[in-house]
Amino acid sequence: MADNMVNPHDKMRSRDVNKVARGEQAPRPPHELGSVADSPPPPPNGGTIELRTAPCDFRFPTTNQTRHCYVRYLEYHRCMKAKEGDKSECEKFQRYYRSLCPTDWVVEWNRQREEGIFPGPI
Repeated sequence: MADNMVNPHDKMRSRDVNKVARGEQAPRPPHELGSVADSPPPPPNGGTIELRTAPCDFRFPTTNQTRHCYVRYLEYHRCMKAKEGDKSECEKFQRYYRSLCPTDWVVEWNRQREEGIFPGPI
C-alpha cells in the first residue's frame, strides 16, 4: 500500500469526527468475542480481598506521589531503627510504602542500604 493511502479500517467516519469535535463521545468499536479477560479467581479461603493503599497525606497534595513513596520508605526504616523490640507499629509504614513505591525502587534502595551508599537520612 502506498504511503499516502489510508487503510479504510483505520479511518474514522466523518460523523464520528464531527461528534468528537462537538465534545461528544464517538461510538465504540464492535466488541470482539474473547477479548475481555475473565474475573480474577476468588480467594482460597472463600472470604473477600481487602485492597488498601496509603491514606491521603496533606504533605503531598499533588498527583505525583514519588516524594510520598520515598518519605514513607524512610519513615518505615526510621521506625524499625527506633523500635528495636516492638516492630508492629512500623508495619503500617511498610504497607504504605509497598503500596506507593514501585518494586524496582524498593529493591534498589534495599541494596544501597546494605552496601552503605543509600542517599537518605535513615
